[in-house]
Amino acid sequence: MHAETLIADAPVASIAVDSRTYAIDRAMEPLRWVFRWGSLVMLIAMVTLPFLQVVAREIVGAPLIGAEELARFMLICTVFIALPYVAAGGANIRMEEILSLCPKRFVRSVKLVTAIVAIATFATAAVASLIAISSNLDNATPTLGMPYWLFLGAAFVSFTMTTTECGIQLIKVLQDRPLYVSFPQEMEPEEELDLPPEMKI
Repeated sequence: MHAETLIADAPVASIAVDSRTYAIDRAMEPLRWVFRWGSLVMLIAMVTLPFLQVVAREIVGAPLIGAEELARFMLICTVFIALPYVAAGGANIRMEEILSLCPKRFVRSVKLVTAIVAIATFATAAVASLIAISSNLDNATPTLGMPYWLFLGAAFVSFTMTTTECGIQLIKVLQDRPLYVSFPQEMEPEEELDLPPEMKI
């Protein structure tokens, strides 16, 4: 009897809906596309640069100047630029298993507080990044002379976009809509794969 009460009172699991379902998500789609593919390009560059450096140093005998510095920059940018994508898709740790045991009203309150705290946190980080940029306009990296505002600019853009994503999630909490989105490219194909007979179950 007690188990039935828990099941009846349990909230619907937080699912991700297609990014084109709601108007607010459709409006954000172009920006999300830039962040998703931008992080992928930077990830490829981050992996490729050390490989090219090994080839240049060990085989050609002429190491690339500043390759390590540029790879570190790509690592930083990859992490920052991918952050809004993680927030929008709900890929961060959320402990949904624990929340699923709680009443709907409590879960809604937790999501509301979480969204508000996330907005305040990322907005503060964005402002801090902007202040850091203004304080380091004349500083640059030692090897390539890359200005520090490039590094800090990636943080500012990332935190600003993540603040926006958390604001959208706050609106969705108030409207009792699914918080997270999935993208068409991530969905499994509707038609069955044409597998050989021996591979079919």
